[in-house]
Amino acid sequence: MSNRKSKLVFGLVVLATITSVVLAGCGPTPVPPTKAPEPTKPPAAPTPTPLPPKPKVLRLAFATFPDVIDPQKSSFVGEIAVMNLAYEGLTRVDVKGNVVPGAADKWEYKEGGKKLVFHIRDGLKRADGTPITAKDFEYALRREVDPRVPGKQYTSIVYDIKGAQKIDGMDPKKVKSEDIDKALATEYGVKALDASNLEIEFEKPVGFWLYVASTWVVYPSDKTKVDKDPDNWWIKAEGHNGNGPFKVQAIEEGKRIIFVPNPNYWGGKAKLDRIEYIYITDSAQQFEAYKKGELDIIGVAAEDFATVKADPVLSKEWLHGPAAWTSYLGLNNTKKPFTDKNVRIAFSQAFDRKGWAQDILKGTAEPYRSWVPPGVPGHDPTALVPDSDPKAAVETLIKAGYGTADGKKVDCAKLGEIKITYGATARNHPRFQFIAGNFARVFNCPIILDPIDPTVYTALVKKVETAPQVFYLGWIEDYHHPQNWLSVFWVCGGFGKRTGYCNKEFDAAAAKADAETDMTKAVELYKAAQKIVINDIPVAFVVYNTYDYLVKPYVIGPKENFTSSDAAWPGGYSGPTWTYDIDLAKVGPGYPTK
Repeated sequence: MSNRKSKLVFGLVVLATITSVVLAGCGPTPVPPTKAPEPTKPPAAPTPTPLPPKPKVLRLAFATFPDVIDPQKSSFVGEIAVMNLAYEGLTRVDVKGNVVPGAADKWEYKEGGKKLVFHIRDGLKRADGTPITAKDFEYALRREVDPRVPGKQYTSIVYDIKGAQKIDGMDPKKVKSEDIDKALATEYGVKALDASNLEIEFEKPVGFWLYVASTWVVYPSDKTKVDKDPDNWWIKAEGHNGNGPFKVQAIEEGKRIIFVPNPNYWGGKAKLDRIEYIYITDSAQQFEAYKKGELDIIGVAAEDFATVKADPVLSKEWLHGPAAWTSYLGLNNTKKPFTDKNVRIAFSQAFDRKGWAQDILKGTAEPYRSWVPPGVPGHDPTALVPDSDPKAAVETLIKAGYGTADGKKVDCAKLGEIKITYGATARNHPRFQFIAGNFARVFNCPIILDPIDPTVYTALVKKVETAPQVFYLGWIEDYHHPQNWLSVFWVCGGFGKRTGYCNKEFDAAAAKADAETDMTKAVELYKAAQKIVINDIPVAFVVYNTYDYLVKPYVIGPKENFTSSDAAWPGGYSGPTWTYDIDLAKVGPGYPTK
């Protein structure tokens, strides 16, 4: 689980009602005593001009503008958060973790589970009103494995489909384009049987593919848009002609992405008039904007925890919950000295997980020495890398040949240059100074800090060829199944490729687990596969995390649909976003009037 903002200033119009007092005087003509004087009538009060109703707008803060917003290429949380509003897969996963209908209203397994046929909803349309058929999903899944499409990140998630891995592995420089087209048409297990039915054929029966069908790799990119500009179609709002509950109205690069209801969404028109993703790199600025009423939902940075807890208003708006999210220090296995497993072991031993969790993350995470986190099927408390131990870390390096001649300390020249790359933000600087200082103290060697633009950082860590020597990332589950944690991430060619990790023994063990349809038996097989990864120490496992957000009390829906998969914003991953609402009677200063 791997950039760009604008400020809006809104006024609050207050209507004051003025009451006039009219006094009546006496004239020179006497008034008959039997008749009371007629009171002077006050002038009729003018009919107030009704104020235009406020729009229902949900404004959310993000730190990094998306590197790419393409269903068949995206992989980072902020990228997926955009697509989850504008597109929808064949299925959805609800807030209870159940698979429910999405673009397909029903499905059927055939041939003992080797084939899965999805029925596309009758009358399904894109945002512009054009029909969506099974051909659109066939196109998306073919594009996901087409080796001529560069920059794909999640292709390994569909490797269970017949022919997928073989076709993805074709070299476009060596294989003719017409031969790739032929393979996609005849060897790939994805076929639109007609306008309404899509057939998926697998290499072997799998029990988790309905979850995969909910992910963005299945989202129906508009072929007409992609064909016009294959690499950059997604940069402009009009490129996103999706089938989700919202449509992209505007993309202001580096600043803001605006969504409005999709009038053709099968679930009905959304209650919100607008959703705005506002990009503010500095979390301190996000916090100030939230307090001023300029944002409705933000993630709470560790540095603001004490303030939130102590504030009588903010503490009531604080939303805290468990996260299916593990963070790690990436050690590029293809770059020295991390090509040596002993060096990876030493850096894992050297890292102060407890200090990182308590002093830097302020209790938003727990020290962790494994991969699959607690609460996720496949979690194994016995599968652990060695504990943090600075003395043992030095001894590991010395024994591996990185010590001085007297064998008493680490020889920095033998170890070589160590550079930690990270997204440059005001609050990230001290965080990564902690990491660099940690390793410098343990090994008594210089550690270089390499801050770069956050969007550039996102792009670099997606490929092992450009991935830094040392970097920090996390993995957040796409669906609640150990296959998503192990097979999707660590198989050769999966997300572990960002670190250069590949172990065929693990691949075989994961494949065996994937083939087991009995969940109880499968979990034990996944645990066995996980121990292979743990033993290899491809990265330094660091912590498992929690989610912490601030949500304005007038926001209806996100809090009620908050789950452990909501890394972008509460209720944003699985929740029915088209039902979310704003209680306009409770909004305050800073809320938009138009």
